[in-house]
Amino acid sequence: MEKRFEQPPVRHNGAGELRKVGFELEYAGLTLSKSAAIVLKEVGGHIDIVNPYHYKIRDTRYGTFTLVLDFQFLVESGLEEWLHTIGLDQALEKDTIEAMERFIADLSETVVPHEISTSPLSLDNLEVIEEIKETLRKHGALGTKADPLYAFGFHINPEAARITVDDILRTLRAFFILYDYLVEIIQPDMTRRITPYIDPFEDDYMEMVLDPYYDPTMPQLIDDYVEYNPTRNRALDLLPLFAWIDVDRVMEKMEGEKISARPTYHYRLPNSRVDEVQWCTCDAWNSWVLVERLAFDDDALAELGSECQDYLSSPFSYFQKDKWIERVKQWVQKR
Repeated sequence: MEKRFEQPPVRHNGAGELRKVGFELEYAGLTLSKSAAIVLKEVGGHIDIVNPYHYKIRDTRYGTFTLVLDFQFLVESGLEEWLHTIGLDQALEKDTIEAMERFIADLSETVVPHEISTSPLSLDNLEVIEEIKETLRKHGALGTKADPLYAFGFHINPEAARITVDDILRTLRAFFILYDYLVEIIQPDMTRRITPYIDPFEDDYMEMVLDPYYDPTMPQLIDDYVEYNPTRNRALDLLPLFAWIDVDRVMEKMEGEKISARPTYHYRLPNSRVDEVQWCTCDAWNSWVLVERLAFDDDALAELGSECQDYLSSPFSYFQKDKWIERVKQWVQKR
């Protein structure tokens, strides 16, 4: 059976436009320059070299693609600018600085991935990320399982259908209900699980949100989220969405954090399996579609939400996980 990108239950945003989705694919095994050449051949456009660790491919029919070594200070400014801020750039020759920069980059590449990010793609153009993944795979790109030190992810940024308290609550509740099942089908790599990148939500926060009497205003929803989750490292990160809604409110509690405000959810759970023939990026996307299908199924959301509350609040929840996953599977199979 041919794999495909399934469509979410709500295809248009509040303005009546087809929703968009951004993707971030992490990998190793290829230089940025080779990666950029591969992507350019696939989608056309023009390459801009911002610095040796930051490329852009612009003027494609899918928007702009960004390729980086995912090491923030090298991508944003390079070592020379950083040394300038601390007054050491004049003390070192340019060749020495460039050699130091290359050394840091080479060392980083043992654990820090390259990352390709798409512009927001409309729901009828999602297949391009699979075409890029396949092309990178054929040229030797490596994913999460290629090395025990790799903790590479495939992040998905679906545009929120509507930016309302009700829709965000629905989505959070659906994600909490499905979380254990998603972990079972996605099988996040152990390295990713023991690092903080995809930390699960705490039970007390999930129980609060699942409570049918929890009826916050938007400011309260944001305040509660940040109080319980003062980090970007959640399997589903809502800080970009909340920053889009009220950046001052979020940054008051998250001062010093680099949060990119955008009207999207930030789904971080899937592995990057770019080197595996049998893996389709649509598998990860379709796991997110499950979340949205439950979010907009009123009866199932209410029924499973009540059962999930009972499951999470039980002192024996650890021993009931398999039973709960089976319960969720029943809904998945019936849908």
